[in-house]
Amino acid sequence: DAVFTDGQWHHVGFVWDGTHRTLYLDEVPVAEDAVPKLVGGDGGLLLGCGANSAPETFWAGLIDDVRIYKRAVKP
Repeated sequence: DAVFTDGQWHHVGFVWDGTHRTLYLDEVPVAEDAVPKLVGGDGGLLLGCGANSAPETFWAGLIDDVRIYKRAVKP
């Protein structure tokens, strides 16, 4: 669990290395699980709300500078 409610900007990253998915907050790993294969989806990509777009799932803050790469990048 990672909670950040300090009113500051944070860097959030998500990486899959072919075996594990890792979630980073300010370059520090905060969650990881083992996933040997990612499954594709055709439901679209939602940023800032839950899958059902219900009002209580909406992100309460700003999202800026979203980037998605199909290759490895260095911070």
